[in-house]
Amino acid sequence: MASRISTLGQALNLRTGWRSLWRQQLHMLLNLSGLALGLAAALLILLFVWYELGFDQQQPNAEQSYRLEQHFESLGQRFPVASPAMIGLLQNYDAGIKVTRMTSAAPDVVVPSRGPQGLKLVHPLAVEANFTDFFQVNVLQGDLAVVLQSPQQIALSQQEAERLFGSASALGQQLQLGDKPYQVGAIFAPLSKQSHLPAGSLRRIDENDINRPLRINNVYTYLHLPTGLDFEPMLQQLTTQLNQQAYDGRQMTELKLRKLTDIHLHSALSHEFKVNGSYTTVQICLGLAALLVVIAGINFVNMSIARAGQRAKEVGVRKALGASRGQLIAQFLLESLLLVAMAGLLAAVLVELCLPWFSHLVDRQLTLDYLGGFGFMLSAVVMVIGLLAGAYPAFFLSAFDAKKVLSGDFQRGQTAIWLRKLLLVLQGAISVGLLVSTWVLQQQLTLLQSMPTGYDRQARLNISEIDNQQMFWDNTHSLTNLLARQSGVQAVTMLDMNLTDTISQAQTLQVPGQPDLPPVRQLGAGYQVVAAAGFRLLAGRDFSADFADWYQADDKQAQAAVLITESLLHKAGLQSPQQAIGQVWTIPGEQVPLKVQVVGVIADLQIGSAVGTPEPLLVICGRSPMRTAQLLLKVDPAQALTLRPLLEQQVQQKLQKNELKSSWLADDFYSLYQGQRRQSQVVTLFALLAVGLTLAGLFGLSAFSTAQRSREVAMRKVLGASRLALVQLLANEYLRLMAVSIVLATPLTYWLLGQWLAQFSAQVTQSPLAYLAAAALTLGLSWLTVASLAWQVTNRSPAMVLRQL
Repeated sequence: MASRISTLGQALNLRTGWRSLWRQQLHMLLNLSGLALGLAAALLILLFVWYELGFDQQQPNAEQSYRLEQHFESLGQRFPVASPAMIGLLQNYDAGIKVTRMTSAAPDVVVPSRGPQGLKLVHPLAVEANFTDFFQVNVLQGDLAVVLQSPQQIALSQQEAERLFGSASALGQQLQLGDKPYQVGAIFAPLSKQSHLPAGSLRRIDENDINRPLRINNVYTYLHLPTGLDFEPMLQQLTTQLNQQAYDGRQMTELKLRKLTDIHLHSALSHEFKVNGSYTTVQICLGLAALLVVIAGINFVNMSIARAGQRAKEVGVRKALGASRGQLIAQFLLESLLLVAMAGLLAAVLVELCLPWFSHLVDRQLTLDYLGGFGFMLSAVVMVIGLLAGAYPAFFLSAFDAKKVLSGDFQRGQTAIWLRKLLLVLQGAISVGLLVSTWVLQQQLTLLQSMPTGYDRQARLNISEIDNQQMFWDNTHSLTNLLARQSGVQAVTMLDMNLTDTISQAQTLQVPGQPDLPPVRQLGAGYQVVAAAGFRLLAGRDFSADFADWYQADDKQAQAAVLITESLLHKAGLQSPQQAIGQVWTIPGEQVPLKVQVVGVIADLQIGSAVGTPEPLLVICGRSPMRTAQLLLKVDPAQALTLRPLLEQQVQQKLQKNELKSSWLADDFYSLYQGQRRQSQVVTLFALLAVGLTLAGLFGLSAFSTAQRSREVAMRKVLGASRLALVQLLANEYLRLMAVSIVLATPLTYWLLGQWLAQFSAQVTQSPLAYLAAAALTLGLSWLTVASLAWQVTNRSPAMVLRQL
């Protein structure tokens, strides 16, 4: 019987709660839509954050997995690669350390069944046999263990197998990699998208790649450390040994370990396997999600508190009929949870509808799992907001004295009013901060994309991923001469890297009369590099076939020709560009030192992105240790679109390749800032949503306020007050609150944006105009929101208002 009475009581509470909500339809609509929008936006952001934080969590023994890195602080460089010989030092330190090594393999491949033309493998990896102890691979056909033990077998991903062999079974098919035949011995499912490691094919690493001295850093090295091993002392000891054995005791490098699960968000080094995410972006997104939930929650709480005062007589009647305080608390909490649950369901629908668009915006394949993390997040947010929103009205109203309320002696407390004002100020401050942040992000992005780099990006075509042997070591003059003769081609050169990438190679320099210079970054190039890349020549000349610039020239006495940047000129102790021309410097080698002659001085180059400052650079003609190289062509802008396929075809025919990668240098530069652009888009979108939610909350509160003051307005109107004066009277209260918001938001926003801008070598100035514009926009929209409601009140007949009250 007691159980049945309890059930009936709960049903009655639910029915009463629904009726109470339905009586205030405007209130319910504003609360429901505002909270649903805020929750949906926050949940979309949290889905992205959840995805980013989940990288490499699925790998075997991920918590004990690390990648070995080297930091060359004198170069300002940090690399994710190390020497293959480090395995000996590691296992001498502790035999329990498990190590696997890998490297990017040469991509050129010939499929005999498709003819002699060369193709390109996508993300080819050369790995050791224990690769699967470190990375999860789902083998669909064949035996991967046998493949990684055999020097003449290869495993292909399912997509790669279909791309190379079509619908025919790839297992057992033949491939030609360089001068070696390979047989497809296994097919595996694509590696997880939530992995920093892409792999289109796997084959055994070549002995030549792992039998290298300590000074050669060419492999990615992953470790499984024994549980409980303190790796800091290990790194210090191994760093000392490495510097002694490889660099004659000089403090050239420092070994570091990076946790496998931290690589995606915390590593942005050159030569990563793919573009990693950004922990800064994740932090910004978490902040946005929290702010959106706070703003939506504040709206909900504010309107619940405002509405609570109107229910004082209802509470008095129910108390007079015997309702206990606990019953009233349960009633109000149930109403709050009911409305929040409805908003949560609507938010889930909005997330479903917006997920494809948002996935495209953040360039991730996001999915919903209602029984997993997404469902937990939604339930937790609903419960917390529901309890917080219902707590104040529940405890505040349930404490009313029934006698005072029903006798008309009840006075509404000031606590609720001050709490509403405090929450509204917080909302306004968040909105102002987001508006200013949006402006600064856009300005910084514009600055980065327009700042000078020292080279010309317009009408420059890159044809990349060409075997370095074909570009720098074989006779390539016939190819470059062929392209140069093409109508519309103004200059052709070769480079061993894209100018928008980070330079990884460096050389120690010996300058006459100066101590040895610390390692200087080196760029390998061909003839006409100044003309083709658009470098600004300060003195001297370009590389040219008219001089003995090519260091493999038949004249064995010829010296390699180099261009130096202005900052390298000053680093070498020289005062003017003309002073450097003709000087002979030395690059000390392991066997025979190389003499280089300075033939030109160019302005500093901003290689890669603008995060960091331009560094001294040596451009050397005809010398490169890199695996791949590229052609850089300056073309007539009027013929650019028609020339591109023609030039690609000529290179394919000359080099006997079916697949080549080409891109415009301007597009490569544009893609450098894709992460910042994505940040800007996300912040702009949700900043506008935050402002909209704030205005919706302000609309709801001002609707209650103007309704409560309608009698005052009517009396003032009878006494001769103008409509505009009455509108301003009602709006002033909220304008003062928004002004307080602006004062609070300005210094905090200025400091936070200053911290973010500090990572860039070139920064925009936080203009006072941005803060003034955000303040004016906030105040203007607030005034319009309140004034629209106030105008309606002032239009009502005073007689009708006073008669109703």
